[in-house]
Amino acid sequence: MDIDECFRKGLIKRARPDEELVKSLVEMAGIKETAVNTASVNELNISAYVSLAYDALREVLEAICISKGYKVLSHICIGELLKRELEDSYAEFDRLRYIRNGINYYGVKVEFGQGREIITKIFQMKKALGERYLGKFM
Repeated sequence: MDIDECFRKGLIKRARPDEELVKSLVEMAGIKETAVNTASVNELNISAYVSLAYDALREVLEAICISKGYKVLSHICIGELLKRELEDSYAEFDRLRYIRNGINYYGVKVEFGQGREIITKIFQMKKALGERYLGKFM
């Protein structure tokens, strides 16, 4: 699916930038990051925490979209908008999305070491994008 199809299908809509929603999404992303960072993560539960970390990143990306006047209703379309608006971050996001979808929809488990690396990359990306595009909210 490309960005034009996302707009045609109504999966990306123009919206009024909403500072309160941006603030709320950033806050929830922070809560999820804290939950992951303070949890007792082990080989049994690492996949669940990778998924939770991805949700924190996705919320920051949604906040960026809202701040730019878009409401996005699909992970794929967040990626397509990211590709257009933030070209340098798309490939890494898409890889993380693919891993998260494998966990959530296909029961794929990640190994502990790989999961820790993925979580670290997710939070690095969340921080970098948040500071770059949502500075006053981060």
